[in-house]
Amino acid sequence: MTVEEVAEDAHVRLLAGLGAGGQLVYETVLTRIVEPDLHLVLGTPAFVEGIAAGDQIRVRAGGAFEVVRRGGNICLLVVPESAPRPEDLTPLRDAFDELGGIVELPPDRRFIVITVPAAAGFDAVEAAIDGWTGPRGHHWEYGNVYDPDGNPLNWWD
Repeated sequence: MTVEEVAEDAHVRLLAGLGAGGQLVYETVLTRIVEPDLHLVLGTPAFVEGIAAGDQIRVRAGGAFEVVRRGGNICLLVVPESAPRPEDLTPLRDAFDELGGIVELPPDRRFIVITVPAAAGFDAVEAAIDGWTGPRGHHWEYGNVYDPDGNPLNWWD
């Protein structure tokens, strides 16, 4: 039996960290079950750090997870000063389309998640994101490039 024959989509609740009051914060992430407890991440999460679409993770109790295999995608999170108008997103989408990436955001536009292949190169990714966020004063950060201590994960080497 192949993986495709047994795979099914599932939403898993992953630990995203601690909230302002010290309570645990979770994010529900769309995955495809590869085998029990092994999931292929289908949608890059906004707040769960360390993973992006295409990664395979082993889900642990309490929402913890372990990355088993990287899918080769970089995650970027943009937190705008205010919700951007849809037409303001066109240059951002165009820039990441050229890099093979995808720009996603919820209907309230309070944050933006970008998934882009690491093969596009960090210089190109940073030029694209800085070109859009810089003039607007928006903050952005990588979601799966650094560990909690700020050290590069180097999975792209």
